[in-house]
Parts: sequence; structure tokens; C-alpha cells
Amino acid sequence: QAGRLLGQLLVMGGAVVGRAVVQAYRQAIVNAQRTGAAQEAVNGIRRASKAMTEQEARQILGISEKTSWEEIVKVCDDRSLFS
Repeated sequence: QAGRLLGQLLVMGGAVVGRAVVQAYRQAIVNAQRTGAAQEAVNGIRRASKAMTEQEARQILGISEKTSWEEIVKVCDDRSLFS
């Protein structure tokens, strides 16, 4: 009988903790929407998912299609891109 009582207490405690977690999650979503953090996160994901094209990378580094690999590495080293 003690085992049954312990089991019931564990189930009830689990249910209480589960409801508290769901409630906290919902409140976190509301808070994020109020502060704009949710939209910032979505924008960050969108920005991160856009891959840079080779042409964009060349333009940023100031190199052409004929630039050798050694020159590219030197440009990146000079700009501390590898550190």
C-alpha cells in the first residue's frame, strides 16, 4: 500500500510540474512577443539561412575570379578572417 501511495504522489507531482513547465513556456512566449525578441530571433534565422554567393564573397574581399588561392589566403590573413 505504501508503494501505491508513493506512485500516486509521483504521478500527481509530475502532473503539477508538467503544468508549471507549460505555463512558464507560454509566459516566455508572451514576454518575447512583448519585447520583440521573438521577431529578432526569426530575423536572425532568416539572415543566417541565406548563403553568400561566390560573387558576393569576392566583392567583399575585393578580389577577382583570377585571384590565386595564395592571394585569397593572404587577404583573409590580413583581415584576420582566419583567427
